[in-house]
Amino acid sequence: MKRHSCLSQRKPQSMNPPRAAKLNPFIVGDYFQKLNNVLEKYDLKRQPVKIFNMDEKGCRLTLHHQQTVITQKEHAENCTIVTCANALGNAIPPMFLFKGQRIKPTFSDRLPPGSQVRMAPKVSMTTSLFIEWLHHFSNFIQLPVPLIFDGAASHLDISIVDAAEPLGIHLLCLPSNTTHELQPLDKSVSLFRTYWDEELLRYWDKYPDRKMNKERFSEVFTPVWSRWMTMANITHGFRTTGIYPFDKNVIPEHAYGPSVPTQQNHTQNEPEGNDEDSSDSDDRQLTKHVTPLKKNTF
Repeated sequence: MKRHSCLSQRKPQSMNPPRAAKLNPFIVGDYFQKLNNVLEKYDLKRQPVKIFNMDEKGCRLTLHHQQTVITQKEHAENCTIVTCANALGNAIPPMFLFKGQRIKPTFSDRLPPGSQVRMAPKVSMTTSLFIEWLHHFSNFIQLPVPLIFDGAASHLDISIVDAAEPLGIHLLCLPSNTTHELQPLDKSVSLFRTYWDEELLRYWDKYPDRKMNKERFSEVFTPVWSRWMTMANITHGFRTTGIYPFDKNVIPEHAYGPSVPTQQNHTQNEPEGNDEDSSDSDDRQLTKHVTPLKKNTF
């Protein structure tokens, strides 16, 4: 490796300790109790069209599945795809976060209808961008609705609660470090990567130079979107996470195995990521505003 600085060694990663500890019967049971209270209070168990989940998907503009362990270092561009769908299987047009300062009209060419493009210095969600996305989301739904989302730090700011309330969007935050089992749109991540790689290989056949950038991104992504965000895939995610149909026992017993050594009865959310717009202490206080729903206008 010292003689070949262009190569890097990659190792499989095991489940991180916070994720192992937080997916335990106490936290999951508490979450399903809160979810059940919301669904019953507003008679949503028979209204899947009003139950929404949003998620952010990072995407490297290169192959996602590669068989080699030692590879040549790549400097592919990244973007973040903000997705959202309801339990009936309907997807909201996505928002894309690209790195840079200026948006070019060509970035939006041939993207799925209704899509929006925003620039983000770190190619990741911020509180201000999340508020922009809430307004984007509100244009495609019949309000009011609950919105289920993860506890990333950029999602946990009081300004988001203030922005969501007048829009008729009611926030329900998932327990931290449990999204791999409880977030519907997380369940289709592997499908996205598979479809992306297949479409990218077709793209490479068309463009031998293999150049992939923001202007050409849509040529690969738009076919992926139509294959990935299907009614079957989306409803599968809501079903396997127990949201619709509601099933508090959907998580298999073996999924709790890594948490056995800790088994802590901890039901408070903590931020899942870092964001320059808010501190950890502020985020911990803000979770009480979003889990469960506090301000209701149904």
